[in-house]
Amino acid sequence: MKPDGQPWWVDIEMPPGAAFPPLRLALHGLAVATTGDYRRWFKADGKRFIHTIDPRTGCPLANGVASVTVLHPECMTADAYATAITVLGADEGLRFANSLGLAAHVVSLDGDAWTEAMSLAFTAMLD
Repeated sequence: MKPDGQPWWVDIEMPPGAAFPPLRLALHGLAVATTGDYRRWFKADGKRFIHTIDPRTGCPLANGVASVTVLHPECMTADAYATAITVLGADEGLRFANSLGLAAHVVSLDGDAWTEAMSLAFTAMLD
């Protein structure tokens, strides 16, 4: 909360090229963390490699998840969950978020098609 008791309003950043309506959230006792594949990456031999490593394979992720935002009372925890959901992928990651009651927003890219998905807790925050 701001010193005057008003919430902090934050916009959820979308990956470049994702044309979804903007999301603006009021934070009341919550922190927000977003992880994505669109800021830290490199190309080698014509292939794009992102900075997040899948601990199951030891290789950079290639699951199409472009961005995950998580809201949580603790920012470090929000960041850890955002990374974990990114590694799990959109479907499994949202199941994980829903099982824990986490507010999570996932943007994925498959070829040229963008998709946006939200956990139940995130959707409830928008109502």
